[in-house]
Amino acid sequence: MIVEQFLPAFHRGDAIGNSTLRLHRFLESQGIGSRIVALSMDEGLEDMASDFKDYNESPDSIKVLHFAIPSMLTDFFLSAKGRKIMVYHNITPPGFFAHFSPELTRFTQAGRDHLARLHKTFDLCVADSSFNAAELFKLNYKCDVRVFPIMIDTAEYDRPHSRAYAKLLSNDRRNIIFVGRISPNKKIEDLVKVLFYYKKYISPSVRLVVAGKTDSLPRYFYAVRDLAGRFYLNSDDILFTGHIPFDELLAVYRSGDVFLSMSEHEGFCLPLIESCHFNVPVLAYNAGAVAETLDGAGILFSEKSVEMVAGMVERMIHDSELRQRLRQSARERMGHYRLQADPQILLDWFGEA
Repeated sequence: MIVEQFLPAFHRGDAIGNSTLRLHRFLESQGIGSRIVALSMDEGLEDMASDFKDYNESPDSIKVLHFAIPSMLTDFFLSAKGRKIMVYHNITPPGFFAHFSPELTRFTQAGRDHLARLHKTFDLCVADSSFNAAELFKLNYKCDVRVFPIMIDTAEYDRPHSRAYAKLLSNDRRNIIFVGRISPNKKIEDLVKVLFYYKKYISPSVRLVVAGKTDSLPRYFYAVRDLAGRFYLNSDDILFTGHIPFDELLAVYRSGDVFLSMSEHEGFCLPLIESCHFNVPVLAYNAGAVAETLDGAGILFSEKSVEMVAGMVERMIHDSELRQRLRQSARERMGHYRLQADPQILLDWFGEA
């Protein structure tokens, strides 16, 4: 058996890229031929993946398409020979970008068009969540559709963190953290509103740390930063880290008092699992696959009342009994996640496809 995983872009530190690499290493450990093929890749990853332009099709291989954006891989898979599998990672609905980027609006709509074109292509589809699987059913996918989460190597998260970065976040302020790119569906502006209310009416000793790329959609990032300025929040109050090294990301998690998500669209939301690993209590708006990913860990809310959310953050910071219950639920969630994300499950499915 040879398994070939195809990616539009192979990025270091990216959830899809890391999950792809995790499966690749597992397959090799089992003595199974494995290749990663990408249209583009970060510098330094050339030894781990092949460039698609140099790819010679092997009709006997199992070809796995990681689908999250439109690309020329759609046409390739429509005509490719042999067994074909899709791993669906979700596409953010175009409406979230309408006020900020006509280009991204068209791009995400094209992604949904490509997804619809592929509905008769695969022998097996694997969705990150039941939420994502439901999208495939709506598009009339007739193949076997199963659910398997994004994989992480939890041992990587136990590596040493950046002491210097942790020191930067260690003073008399409590840290509300969020991890994810600065994108309209993530509703970073709602995090800013909660921070403003918390500082004004509860306690000034708080900081919001948003760890994620700020250059994905500059116009949105500048709008969020402008909102913070109008609330008289400065760089001591909000830290936008941008893309940071992994050891600094570990420091963010280890410095977090509460992970707060106001996001309105998530196909899986890996940072929820990462927060559970670090025993950071999670408070999250119940949207998309969030409830499914947390699976009983953390606290969900369905109404975006800034007063209520800020009050809940305060309780989660200071109520030791509640924090202990949340830590226990996080440990239970991680135990379940490790069973769900066993790559042997995927290998067995690939053999059946």
